[in-house]
Amino acid sequence: MFRLLFLVPLLLSASAAAAAERIATFSVENMTCALCPITVRTAIERVSGVEEVQVDLESKTAVVVFDDAQATVEDIVEASRQAGFPAALKE
Repeated sequence: MFRLLFLVPLLLSASAAAAAERIATFSVENMTCALCPITVRTAIERVSGVEEVQVDLESKTAVVVFDDAQATVEDIVEASRQAGFPAALKE
């Protein structure tokens, strides 16, 4: 029993860390060539807290894995917009 109580704080802190990870899909405008997704990915990757970005030219989307304690949807949208590719969260 004592050992189980010792592990509870560890389990709670691990689940709290995992809870901060979020996956969001964005529609991205103005992508017309093979270099556009690279530009969008690079811009979004520069946002602090972004862990992974996958951009698809054909569907004009970006799937972003980020720590929502460090980055917001608005931060990601703004990074893409500043790169010349307006983005919006897909619901």
